[in-house]
Amino acid sequence: MKYPALSENNIFPVPVGDFWQVEPERLFIVYAPLNLQFFLATQKSVDELEKNITDINLCNEQQIKLFDTLKTIGKTPVHYLPKTVDDLYQVDLLLNNTCNFRCTYCYSAAGRSQGEVKFEQVKAVVDYLFSRKQTKPYIIDFSGGGEPLLSFPLMQQTIEYIEKIASAKNCFYNIGLVTNGSLITAEIIEYLKNKNINMTVSFEILQHLQDMERGSYATVAKNIDLMLDCDYSFGIRTTFTPESVPYMTEMIEELHRRFPRIGKVIFDTVLSPDIFNTPEMLNDYYTAFLDNYFAAKRRGKELNVNVESIAVETLSILRERTCAGKITLTPEGAISCCSRVSSSKEALYNQYVYGKIDTDNKLIFDEDKLRQIVSENNIYSQPFCGDCFAKWNCGGGCRLFHQLFTSEFLKPKCDFTRQGLKLEIFHLLCANFERQQNRNLHSYISEKIKNGEI
Repeated sequence: MKYPALSENNIFPVPVGDFWQVEPERLFIVYAPLNLQFFLATQKSVDELEKNITDINLCNEQQIKLFDTLKTIGKTPVHYLPKTVDDLYQVDLLLNNTCNFRCTYCYSAAGRSQGEVKFEQVKAVVDYLFSRKQTKPYIIDFSGGGEPLLSFPLMQQTIEYIEKIASAKNCFYNIGLVTNGSLITAEIIEYLKNKNINMTVSFEILQHLQDMERGSYATVAKNIDLMLDCDYSFGIRTTFTPESVPYMTEMIEELHRRFPRIGKVIFDTVLSPDIFNTPEMLNDYYTAFLDNYFAAKRRGKELNVNVESIAVETLSILRERTCAGKITLTPEGAISCCSRVSSSKEALYNQYVYGKIDTDNKLIFDEDKLRQIVSENNIYSQPFCGDCFAKWNCGGGCRLFHQLFTSEFLKPKCDFTRQGLKLEIFHLLCANFERQQNRNLHSYISEKIKNGEI
């Protein structure tokens, strides 16, 4: 760690000389995540910052003001580790473990079963949630490895109960739905639209990829057209395997051609250890993902399609842990901290469950188990997070990733996270410079390097 004093104050010099084909530490982005501040600096300037922050007497008034700004927590909310279950505000309701698709990368195929969660169990979670003192809007999602719309009557019953309780308690909430899009009807659209449900359709956009990895392209495409015709606002999320990553830009062009009224798409990485036999394979996947993602984003800007990825662009997120924890009601009536681990048939089930609905339909939490869960895989518990400039945006990495992959796969994952954040900051620097100076930042710095000024 070359700049320990800066790092201890959550100020991170990030080498970026490679963006100009010079030695990386010839130029830095100085990044203060907690105040969302960043600027370009030479190695000499960073060395002076490191020296001055250790001895305030060396600083002039302007430098003192700079340090105060960089060290201050800004307006972006920080997601801290929960102390108790009452601090959790995200709820996932997994209505079933049944699905009419057989996706090649499914994380929950091992947990397939028939049957639904009981409404009385759903009611117990909703009653608990709205009995607490509310500090922020509750996020309630119908998601999971099962297809939620297979349990649409139960979903309706749940939504109407939430409305009733929230109104009586004067509470605020948002309800989301993640679906494969195959079961949508005009009646379902009308209901969800009237209830302001935020729907996300998992869809691979290109017919040959959808049919290969998920299936039912024609059905899902028809239902997307139906939702657009009904003026129902929804999102598209695409999950990429190594086979589909090269098609990102083509997907944007196809989205613009086939579904021109869709103006936004989310691109997500796949979490499937069966796909990656070696760390090198994972590294190649992440490298290709970044290259193709930013190319697709540029193409999307040209076509007025907003391309986003929370896996790549993490600048707007500040957190002590990737997932602060959730109240996930499983179809078996248990409470898991992760919607991706929801069945007793799954190997990691007992490590994620920290509560249950008892025979009297009362909600019982194991607070010690929750504290133990969130004490793992956060920015304090992992030595490699210590001086990492991306730690506040990454939150230490997904616990499930750490458990599904062996330790040698960690480096490709961390490199991907850091590179994605570095590119996001750099692109923002370029955009800000061009807007303020009406000049291209890359060309401007290249000229200074050529003239020996840097």
